[in-house]
Amino acid sequence: MLHKLPAELLSGVLSYLDYEDLNPLLNLSSIEPIVRHHLLRHFKFHYQVGSLLRLFESLTPTERHQTDTRNELARQFLHIICHHVEECPKLDQRDQFSSKLDVMHDLFLKRILSSDLRPGLEHDYAAICLDIRSIYLHTPSIRVLHDPKYRRRSTKYPLAPFLPRDFTYVWRRQCAAIDHEHNKNPTWPPLARRILDRQIHLRFACFFGSLFEITSLYLESSLDGTFEECVREALVTGEVESLLVMCAAAGKPVDVEGMCMMVSLAGEQLWSYLDTMEDWLANDPNPQQRARMQGFNAQHQEEPQAQDQDEDLNRAQNDAYNIPSSPPPEWLLPSRYNVEPDTKLRLKLLDHLYKKGWHWFH
Repeated sequence: MLHKLPAELLSGVLSYLDYEDLNPLLNLSSIEPIVRHHLLRHFKFHYQVGSLLRLFESLTPTERHQTDTRNELARQFLHIICHHVEECPKLDQRDQFSSKLDVMHDLFLKRILSSDLRPGLEHDYAAICLDIRSIYLHTPSIRVLHDPKYRRRSTKYPLAPFLPRDFTYVWRRQCAAIDHEHNKNPTWPPLARRILDRQIHLRFACFFGSLFEITSLYLESSLDGTFEECVREALVTGEVESLLVMCAAAGKPVDVEGMCMMVSLAGEQLWSYLDTMEDWLANDPNPQQRARMQGFNAQHQEEPQAQDQDEDLNRAQNDAYNIPSSPPPEWLLPSRYNVEPDTKLRLKLLDHLYKKGWHWFH
């Protein structure tokens, strides 16, 4: 139907579409020139990155595995970002670099999660992502566009492309979907849908785990922290198959008891912190807490003087805590720090099968 529209009307229709809707229209030869022109005008960066991704997927496996070919493509991805950022005023360059990098992350991720991605391409995608990160970290002229003060940046919050922390929200979402199916959903989705979802979950776990490769000591502490966070999330929700795939891709040993102990320890640290908060608030409040308590006391100066000072202090402390009447946040629930025996057993079994040579997910 679109190819029957006049060019002016077709351009008007395209102006209402996002890049995700426009990109498939490139496959329609009759309107492909008009769609490409619209993309280059309104989504130039998206189109350039998408074109490189299509080129990357069109290569033969042998070509994709060649280091020189991957490095050249990785440099082209970074060059696209730099070209767009250098056109901006200096004060805006850092924000623009972060914005373009987020778009690139999103376009890569959409391909990884796409149902039509050819088997095995997640390994090649992970490899080129690591190449992009490595080139970025070893090219000062690129890093200074992203962070002019990168030489003084703390290793606690490193900046680099394709860090695992940029994709942890997908990991949590997939773990939550498994937890929802196991505990809350009385009617499971159709079998074909479950099989497809499992394939996508395992594919993402393989890609995600590969990103934990330490390409620089600058990233080591950040990568370790993110990995532990993802392990805890998978154990609590019971997503053990993806956890095993992630560990295998990251080259990390699967120590089931140690991982479960890590979950319990996180809970103990939280409860210990909450237990000491009351003493800290009463004896050594920080400036923000002190200001809240003073404001609370000022509001209640007109109340009857018959109330004890201890009651005033208790109300001030409760106000400083700012405890809501709504249900507690998820991270305060005891279930977030408990690993079910069934989860431990399944992980041990899958790890045993994997070590025996049954790599069913490859």
